[in-house]
Amino acid sequence: MANQEHVKLASSGPDALDNWRENNPDVQLDLEEANLSGVNLAGTKIRNANLKGANLTGARLNRANLAGADLSGVDLSEADLGQAGMSGVNLTSANLTNVNLFWADMKGAVLKDAVVRHCRMNRVNLIGADLTAADFSQSNMIEADLRNANLTNARFQSTNMNGADLSRAVMPGADFNLAMIRDSMWIATDVRGASFLQASLHRSDFTFAKWDDTTKFPDSFDPEDTGHKDVNE
Repeated sequence: MANQEHVKLASSGPDALDNWRENNPDVQLDLEEANLSGVNLAGTKIRNANLKGANLTGARLNRANLAGADLSGVDLSEADLGQAGMSGVNLTSANLTNVNLFWADMKGAVLKDAVVRHCRMNRVNLIGADLTAADFSQSNMIEADLRNANLTNARFQSTNMNGADLSRAVMPGADFNLAMIRDSMWIATDVRGASFLQASLHRSDFTFAKWDDTTKFPDSFDPEDTGHKDVNE
């Protein structure tokens, strides 16, 4: 359970929390299972905090530094995490429905079994992230950076990923059905076992990518020649 003094600090807003952090640089913020719905922590430094199972629905966390925090099982639906520092965070089984993650730094984050539907994730940094079995369906991920990420069994149905970079990612069982993934990069990506049925991959670069009979490309799609005609046109 959460430290109630820490809950009171967080509920008091960014200034109170930042002042406490300045005087207690080595103390872990313990907000486990705390009810912080609608809290304003924009721009705060809450690295390595324990937020397991917390209620952060509608929270303002834009530009906050959450690097290394444990957010497993947290409810962040409707929250604002735009430009937040989230490298190495644990978001296993978290609910991020309809969250703003525009330009968030989530390098090396763990999102196993997370629900990340209907999110705004333009230019999000997911380099080296573990997205195993996460659901990103109907999110906007234009120019997202997913290089070296693990997309095993992840779902991107009807997601807009135009301009995304998925180079050197692995994705057995990943589902990109009906996704928009034009002008994307798949350099040395292993797409064996992934499904792209009815996806739009126009002008995507599959140089050195690996595919085989388990890769379900759209009808008439040629990964070696993606620039002449869109499969959905």
